[in-house]
Amino acid sequence: MKKTFCERTDVFLGSSTIDLPTAERLAASWFFIKGITGNTHPGATLPFGKYSCCTYTSAYPTGYGCNWTNSCPWDMRHFPEGARFKGLSHFHQSGTGAIGLYYNFALIIPYTGDRPEQSGEDILEEKGCPGYYSVRSRAGKDSILSEATVSSRSVYHRFTFPQKGGKIRLDLTNDGLNRILTGEVGKSLGGKIKILGDSDVSAELNLDERVHYFRLHFDGASVKCLLHGEDRLSDNEVSFETVDPHDFYGAELEASGTTVLSRFSDSLVSADRAEEDISADEGGFDAVRKAADRIWEDMLGKIEIDCDDPSEQEKFYSNLYQSLVKPSDRPKDSPIWPEDTYMVDFATMWDIYKTQLPLIFTLYPETGEKIIESFRLYEKHTGAFPHAVMVGGKTNWHWSQASMLAEYSICDAFWRGIKADYKSLMESIRRDMQRPEYADIIAGKLPIMLTHWLDITEACGDVADMADALGLGDDAQKLRKVSERWSEAFDPATGLLRKDDHWYYEGNHWNYSFRLLRHMKKRMDIVGRDAYIDLLDRFFGFKDPMDMSGRFEGFNNESDMEAPFAYHAAGRMDRIAAIMDAMHEFIFTTGRGGIPGNNDSGALSSLYVWNVLGIFPVAGQNRMLIGSPRYKKAVLHLPKGKDFTIVKEGEGGCVIAAELDGEPLADFSFTASRMMQGGTLVLRTEAL
Repeated sequence: MKKTFCERTDVFLGSSTIDLPTAERLAASWFFIKGITGNTHPGATLPFGKYSCCTYTSAYPTGYGCNWTNSCPWDMRHFPEGARFKGLSHFHQSGTGAIGLYYNFALIIPYTGDRPEQSGEDILEEKGCPGYYSVRSRAGKDSILSEATVSSRSVYHRFTFPQKGGKIRLDLTNDGLNRILTGEVGKSLGGKIKILGDSDVSAELNLDERVHYFRLHFDGASVKCLLHGEDRLSDNEVSFETVDPHDFYGAELEASGTTVLSRFSDSLVSADRAEEDISADEGGFDAVRKAADRIWEDMLGKIEIDCDDPSEQEKFYSNLYQSLVKPSDRPKDSPIWPEDTYMVDFATMWDIYKTQLPLIFTLYPETGEKIIESFRLYEKHTGAFPHAVMVGGKTNWHWSQASMLAEYSICDAFWRGIKADYKSLMESIRRDMQRPEYADIIAGKLPIMLTHWLDITEACGDVADMADALGLGDDAQKLRKVSERWSEAFDPATGLLRKDDHWYYEGNHWNYSFRLLRHMKKRMDIVGRDAYIDLLDRFFGFKDPMDMSGRFEGFNNESDMEAPFAYHAAGRMDRIAAIMDAMHEFIFTTGRGGIPGNNDSGALSSLYVWNVLGIFPVAGQNRMLIGSPRYKKAVLHLPKGKDFTIVKEGEGGCVIAAELDGEPLADFSFTASRMMQGGTLVLRTEAL
């Protein structure tokens, strides 16, 4: 029987230290700069879900796994005892690196005996599929089974104890930052917890400078008391200020039988909203699990691949799954504005704007509309488009990574037909360009970080194209004057970005020299085609493989992950194919170690999806580049019932000819807007 899309998906992909084949040939010269772990988690969640629920181990940075701090190639640090079960937590980052916060709120700890083991319990077995997670943990000589599933409104749990007498502890002030040895310590900044009858608990807590309203309900267990550390409190309500990192506030429950069902809801707006969510009749644990499976099946089924290899299928759908975990949709739950739409967890835009957001805009228009509307609302209410937004009190940060990233995504959404008030968004863009960190650059002053010069000049050109399409010619003319100055960032003597003493975020002037620009032919002509190809060959290791002064980061990091397509301007489809072959063979694989670096909210996994399909989006531009297809056929089910089909004819992955609905594509590219109309792209290939 043919497997469903969910059955082909491994939710554990990328959740541990990378475990890739030993790199050989071309890939052996690539340099991994960042975290040697995907930093994903296998938690039960919905696509772009509000919640995620899985084992809490207190690891960095998701709360799941065995890293006790962020791990880099030269500094791998794991818990000596390995990952241990310390309960279930309900919110997690996905794939981020040194983010400085964890989430992991509302810790629920099932246990037997007098108290939970402080260091956690052995993890005996874990299982998971999209929308569901379970863990069997040690409980004396026996074990406890903890299960979780999710709806858009609540998290559902089912705890199965070995015999009567099981207990549950709630640590409601946990925020995950309890790595005391490393100085990364955080706890609730105050709040109150209240017992509501025999089986319900509510809490109002300040976690990471944001007030959360928690609501918990239990069937098969009764609330015995509130807790302050190991002290049992006699009152049914407790209020407190900042909590000591070694301490906690919560509650203790006792099971009446061997099975306990519970439910958790959270709101950033009010206790009434949390109460409304937890009181909704959704049919119980099994019904919610089936509903989650149906939702994921529909979302994963937006792309169908013709591939007989089960391992290849697993790799594809697991990466597609990890591309759809973030950002989080929290409708009618914004603590910043009164409007209904609220998308959060853009961690960070620098990671996701090139590949993950274009994937969303292409296949998931409803989510795309919410993202673009959230950008508009962030600018309206905070005065700036976001670079990184989490649930906590910081509404925008990490701007030093790059500039004007929301502008790229607004253009991507526009060309893909995402519904939005783009003339209103143009007003937001005009204001955003006047923010202090942009104003001098827009006026023509080169910044310390030349990458920001390229960010802004390219974004201005992209927005100019959109402005023209909107009939805003004056805006387009002004923006193009800025856009035309892109080449000032390059050194004509080397053909690379100017080295000088400029700071290059997580890379050097080599890594950023091969980004995809609007004028790639002119960029190539800075040194001439042959010298340009020579630079690329050195960067990717086709020549001088032992020279690491400027080297591709091997799909490990965002700064150069689109760089293989810099060969496109020179017509070297063979080079693109060779790089993609190395990626398939050595860089992405299956299992917990299958993502080659911090997945960063779906950035690397979505990069993989585009690369194996054989088409690649150019961020901000109405342009798709042809790469190296992996499958005999792939069908993208687009909005409005349209399909875009990619057919591979021939052996190998080097594309020698391309046709879109019978029309030859001499330059191996087509527009994103044309793709959204549907059609059949035939790619004729040969082996290298």
